[in-house]
Amino acid sequence: MRHGYPPVWLSAALLALALMWRMVGAPLTGPQLEDIQTPLWQARVLLPTRVARILRLWLPGSQEAQAQTIREEAMGEEGQALDRLMNGEERRMISVYLADEGRVAQMELESYVCGVVAAEMPAAYHLEALKAQAVAARTRAVWQVENGGCALHAGADICTDSAHCQGYATPAQCRELWGEAYTAYRDRVLEAVAATRDELVTYGGQPITVMYHAISGGRTEAAQTVFSEALPYLVSVESAGEEGAPGFQQDAYFTFDEMAALVDEAFGLNLTAQEVERTLAVAGYTDTGRVAAMLVGDMEVEATAFRQALGLRSTWFTLSMDGSGVTFHQRGYGHGVGMSQAGANSMAADGADYRAILTHYYPGVAVEKR
Repeated sequence: MRHGYPPVWLSAALLALALMWRMVGAPLTGPQLEDIQTPLWQARVLLPTRVARILRLWLPGSQEAQAQTIREEAMGEEGQALDRLMNGEERRMISVYLADEGRVAQMELESYVCGVVAAEMPAAYHLEALKAQAVAARTRAVWQVENGGCALHAGADICTDSAHCQGYATPAQCRELWGEAYTAYRDRVLEAVAATRDELVTYGGQPITVMYHAISGGRTEAAQTVFSEALPYLVSVESAGEEGAPGFQQDAYFTFDEMAALVDEAFGLNLTAQEVERTLAVAGYTDTGRVAAMLVGDMEVEATAFRQALGLRSTWFTLSMDGSGVTFHQRGYGHGVGMSQAGANSMAADGADYRAILTHYYPGVAVEKR
């Protein structure tokens, strides 16, 4: 060894230490050190775990142990909790377009379903209603996987835009939404998903086209009146017990000037406020009592398009005018097709299990593992 140079072992140790420093996410530059947000006490607690994970991946060992480490890192806290509930069974993956991030991510299907249930149904609902939502959300995802994926986003099976596919809440969004109740609500969602694992709603042995909404208003709507396609399991059924749900009835008021601007933007009608007041009327109703079409000016427009233009809660409404504007007296929330979430919660409160809920709102279907 030449004098003035450190021993080879010391050089190797310093290099390994530098690599370890980088791998655990430690800062390298002055600005990075100033920006670091992890307190020293927390970094000290996290360091052994992070180092252990690195060593499990780097040091010789079984491929199974290395694969498990990678899997745990990908799942995160909620995914690992779900994994424990489901006994570590292998599960299928799904490609999800994350609308908030503008990218496609690979997720375990059951973890994705957890995020959908958290986003689409109040976690305070009865457990059997949450289970019904889990099966419905899983069925929607599998149906899309088997039928060409998301039409708006190439390479994705489904997206997190609730207006197009299904809503989805990340663990961080759930923490913000649920606050101090986060742990309790998370555990309820995890339990609902784990208890129904691999279960789908099927018709003729195939996953159905799933539709659901927040509040029907007392009776669901047939699919063909909203989406122009009749399906034997998407028919109108009674949905009792929703009257106590928040938002069951709600009014929306617009001045005639506001109405003129909105219908002009949506339908290209150059109407004055006076013309709106004179011509606005219901043109027809569906069999369930919802509005089927509206007259505005000399145009008849579908109620679903009219609802979207004004941002109304549903097409089940009446209207009244007072000389300066119009009030829409709305009933229910959503398109009204398929499972009513408020109705599902009411059925669960009355003792129905998730299978009874699903077969009520989707007549003629089966709930089965697949």
